Amino acid sequence: MTMWLSWVLLGCFEVDGRPAGSGDSGAGTDGGADSGTPVVARLPVQLALPLVERELFETVVGVDHDPVEQDGGVLGRATCLDYLGRAFPHCYDQHDGSDYILKGGFSQMDAGSATVVAAAPGVVLAVEDGHYDRCHGDLSTGDVDCDGHDMVANSVTLQHTGTDGTAWRSLYWHLMKDSVLVQVGQEVAAGQALGKVGSSGYSSMPHLHFELQQEGTGEEPLVVDPYAGPYSQDESGWCAQGDEDELPGACP
Repeated sequence: MTMWLSWVLLGCFEVDGRPAGSGDSGAGTDGGADSGTPVVARLPVQLALPLVERELFETVVGVDHDPVEQDGGVLGRATCLDYLGRAFPHCYDQHDGSDYILKGGFSQMDAGSATVVAAAPGVVLAVEDGHYDRCHGDLSTGDVDCDGHDMVANSVTLQHTGTDGTAWRSLYWHLMKDSVLVQVGQEVAAGQALGKVGSSGYSSMPHLHFELQQEGTGEEPLVVDPYAGPYSQDESGWCAQGDEDELPGACP
């Protein structure tokens, strides 16, 4: 649920502020007859972008769909497949969520950061708050450093009921210290504020780690990439997924 090496290499992979490899070949998944983009099937739970200030987010590091856990080291961590089959910096090895990276880093975080909101209506299942929120990458070790503080992420977990009765969870990790606005058992509406983007826990820079899980009969919930694509599933979890590298839209 964290960023391993993006803080070291991300700048090397960007072109005009966008990740290398992005372009006009986007796999548009919403629209209709007039837009020229196909309409995809939907997951039983539908989500909106869990962030208010869209302009503060351009870079997304997604779920790894390569089932092989790579060997350690930079090359191993950069070996992955996102929902469109792209490698790092669009994903990294064994990453289970979507990381929305805050433009401006700690300076923007100190200026007020960005608001994290519920991607869908639900009930608060778990809350963690009060932990150090300035964890950062360390060039000398190639790892994350929390300046001697416990490496625990401030977070919110919501539970949702799908249209077919299935149970789902959405996870919001690495929040700012003392920013969480909800409590366990509370019902929340889609778009309701949950907290602020920070860098708590195993995090190398301010960002939101957003993760979708489907509850089942196993001991651990199943991680589901909300992005539909050739390396993901056919059904999108977003109300409006949009084109390649475009942030998801709002729900009707």
